[in-house]
Amino acid sequence: MQTSETLWMTPTLVVASTGFALALYMWTAAPGLTWAHQAADGAELLAAAVTNGVPHPPGYPLYMLLLQGWLALGQWLAPTASIARLGNLLSALCAALSAGVTAAVAYHLLPARPLRWGWALIAAGAWAVSPLLWSQAIVTEVYALHALLVALLGWALFNRGGRAICVIPVVACGIAHHLTMVLLLPATLYYLWHVGGRSQTAWWRSLGMITAGVILGACFYLRTPLAAAGGGNPPPINWGYADNWRGFWWLVSGAAYRGYLFAGERGDLFGRLTGWAFVVTNQFTPMGLALSLVGLSYWDRLQGALRTWSLLWIGPVSLYAVSYFTRDSEIYLLPVVWVMALWLALGMAEAGVWVRKRWPLRPFTGGLAAALALGVLTLMVVRLPDISLRDDHAAQTFVDEAVAVLEPDSILITLADAETFMLWYGAWGSGELLEAAPGLVLINYSLYQFDWYRRLLRAQYPEIVGEEPSVEAILAANGHVRPVFFSELLSYIPPERLQPVGPLWRYLP
Repeated sequence: MQTSETLWMTPTLVVASTGFALALYMWTAAPGLTWAHQAADGAELLAAAVTNGVPHPPGYPLYMLLLQGWLALGQWLAPTASIARLGNLLSALCAALSAGVTAAVAYHLLPARPLRWGWALIAAGAWAVSPLLWSQAIVTEVYALHALLVALLGWALFNRGGRAICVIPVVACGIAHHLTMVLLLPATLYYLWHVGGRSQTAWWRSLGMITAGVILGACFYLRTPLAAAGGGNPPPINWGYADNWRGFWWLVSGAAYRGYLFAGERGDLFGRLTGWAFVVTNQFTPMGLALSLVGLSYWDRLQGALRTWSLLWIGPVSLYAVSYFTRDSEIYLLPVVWVMALWLALGMAEAGVWVRKRWPLRPFTGGLAAALALGVLTLMVVRLPDISLRDDHAAQTFVDEAVAVLEPDSILITLADAETFMLWYGAWGSGELLEAAPGLVLINYSLYQFDWYRRLLRAQYPEIVGEEPSVEAILAANGHVRPVFFSELLSYIPPERLQPVGPLWRYLP
C-alpha cells in the first residue's frame, strides 16, 4: 500500500534522476552519426526510418515506428534539425527515462529506513553513468530503448499498486523491440507466480499474461512485410526483402547471425568469462560491486524470492553474452547492470545501517550518503573524456569526403558495416550523396551472397544488375562504361587497378 510520502517522493525521484541523466547525455551526445561505442548501425537505422525500410535482423519494428514518429515530430518543431542529431536525442531521452524508472523501482524495493530516497537516487545516478548505458545513450542505437523497457519491466513487476497486468504491455513492447527480452521472461514468470500465491492457478495466470504480451509483441512484426513490399516500390534498406515467408523468417530469426552463437574455440571461453567479469566490475567499480553484493546478500537472507528472481534475470542474459562471439556482445549485459543497480541501492542502505549502529548521530549516515553521491559524480568526471562524443565528426567527415569525389552514375561497392551504413545514410537518409552524384549505384559485396539481396538489387538497378551472378560480373560488364569506386580494398582486385581518391578507391579498368 502506498503512503503519502511515496505518492510524492516517487515522482520527485523520477524527475530528478531523469533530469540529471538527460542533461548529461545531451551535453555529451555526438553531434551527428558516429562510429564510436559500437554505433555504426545508427546510420542504417536512420536511413531505414527515412525510407520506411527494414533494418538489419530482427527488424526492430517498435524502434522503427518510434524513430519515424520522433523524426517527424523533431522536423516539424525544428525544420532545420539534423536527423542524425535527432536520433541521438531519442536515445538520450530513453536512457534518461530508464534512470528515472530505476530510481522509482529502487525506492519501492528499499525497506523504510532513513535516507531511503537518497540510496535510490544514488543508485539511479550510478546506473546513469555506467559505461554501458552512457555509451548507448549518446548515439543512435536500439539499446537505450531496450534499457528503458528493461527498467519498465522491473517497475511493472514491483509496483506496489498491485497492477501486475502492466507486465503485458511492457513484455509486448520488449518483444516488438529486441528479442533478447525473451531471456528475461523466466524471471518474470517466476516472480509473477510467487507474488500470485505460488498456486497452480497463479502459475497459469502468470503464464497467460506473459503469453499475451509475447503475442501482442509479435503483432508488431507485421510492419516488416508491409514495409518490405513498399506497395510495389521496395525501399532500398530492406534486409531479407521480407515480403514473403522465407525472407521474413530469415530476418526475424536472425539467420545471418546464428553462426556467432557458440562460435569460439573451447579455449576462448575463459577469455569470454574474464571479459564478462571485467564489464560487470567496471560499471560501478570494485567498491560499487562489493556494495551490490551486500544488497544481494540482504535479499538472500530476508527476501529469497527477490534473490531467486534476480539470479534468474541475470543468468540467461549472461550466458547469451558469453556465448555470442561478437565484439559488441557486452552490450547485452545491460539488464545485468540494471539489476546490479538495485542491489547497489540495498547495499548502500545496509551500509547506512552499519554506520548508524556504530555512530548513532544522523550526520554520520548523511555523510556516508554524501560520500557515495560524490563518488558517483567523480566517476562521471573521470569517465567523461573516454565516453563523451561532443567532438566526434569522423563518420560525417567520411561522407563529406565521399561526396567530393563521387561522380554521377557511379557504381560504389562497399564491404564493412561502418562505411556501408554511412554511405546508405548519405544516399537515402540525408540525401547528400545522391544530390552530388545522381544515378549512384550502391552495392554491398558482403550481402551479395544472399538471394534476397540480389533480388532487391534487381528491383533497384535492373539495368546494372540484371541476372548477373556475382559482383565480379557486374564489374566486368560496367567497369568500362561507368565510374566504379570501392569503399575498401578487396583482395580480388589487383592493387595497381585501384587509385586512392579521398576516402575511396577508384577502379581503373
